[in-house]
Amino acid sequence: MKSFAQIWLPIAVFSLSLFGQPQLAAQTPTLVQESAESHRAFDQGMRHLRNRSYQNAIAEFNRAIQLDPNFKEAYSGRGLAQLQSGQLPQALDSYNRILQIDPKAAIAYSGLALVRSRLGDERQARLDTEKSAALMAEQTTRHLYHSDLSLLELSIATAGQTPQGDVWKLIEQGYRQIDAQNFRAALNTFNQAVELLPSGSARPYVDRGVAYLWMQDYRSAIADFSTAIRFNPFYIKAYEYRARAHERMGQTQAARADMQRAINLARQFGAQAMYQELTRQQARQ
Repeated sequence: MKSFAQIWLPIAVFSLSLFGQPQLAAQTPTLVQESAESHRAFDQGMRHLRNRSYQNAIAEFNRAIQLDPNFKEAYSGRGLAQLQSGQLPQALDSYNRILQIDPKAAIAYSGLALVRSRLGDERQARLDTEKSAALMAEQTTRHLYHSDLSLLELSIATAGQTPQGDVWKLIEQGYRQIDAQNFRAALNTFNQAVELLPSGSARPYVDRGVAYLWMQDYRSAIADFSTAIRFNPFYIKAYEYRARAHERMGQTQAARADMQRAINLARQFGAQAMYQELTRQQARQ
């Protein structure tokens, strides 16, 4: 199975080929309705976003939106800032607001894919990414703003790695080793992924926790899932897997609490397929 980053990466590059060609850099974007002041607020928001000053970015994007409630890129920029500052419910709302303005906005679906991936809902992330790609070819205006946002989304989707980075290859290798029941090798592979990804990244701890789960080292699995949750308290899969580990240790109350938290998050974020699967699992507890 392809990782979300591997699926998203060519699409981000494709979007840049549409919106970020060098010969377009000196041109003024084809924009309608927004005032010059809303543009200035947006540009300030993008500057703060690049500098990782997320609260300042959100404030500027809010100002742009107040000046022009239909400024789709301002909602997208705000969503990225909210995503990066751990405000996933707010990020989801920002991207959904874009769809209220334009149901065929590619930038809404690429942003939603990032949110879904942070939740551990890789299936829906892939669907949103594919939807974004299908729409992107039809949307060739507003190229400068799309280019900047695509570059930032690319950085987020690859966790700061270059496109040639091998962290996602390591993760896929680890799961192939699990499929082959070579759990010790998988653990070593996921250890490498933990070292490669930036500090504070939840994903590799979930993957390593899965390896511990298969090795029946439930305490270590719980520790890794708990670390992932500390880094990302909205990571649905981390709660689901930690519930399994608690259940294997006979910690029924903790297992039920984690499963309920996963279900509540899936409902909150509209992850319907995950919600249905989790409720089925809960019924079997």
